[in-house]
Amino acid sequence: MSIVTSRTNVPPRTILDDLRNRLGALLLAAKAARARRRRYVSTLSELCALSDRELADLGIPRAHIRRLAIEESYMEHADEK
Repeated sequence: MSIVTSRTNVPPRTILDDLRNRLGALLLAAKAARARRRRYVSTLSELCALSDRELADLGIPRAHIRRLAIEESYMEHADEK
């Protein structure tokens, strides 16, 4: 048997607070996503601007630039935890 709860018993203030909290979390997630995207574009453009010689000195094949930019921007690093 499941228990169904109704929002009719909940004061409007509580509902508004819940909506504010959810909207705040959504805005924080969007802000974090924009920051990650900016970091990706920046990393990608910096690596693409390097010559083949400079990339070879760093040990980075040109074909790996996008993957490296994604890893740098979107993957969690163990040292950040």
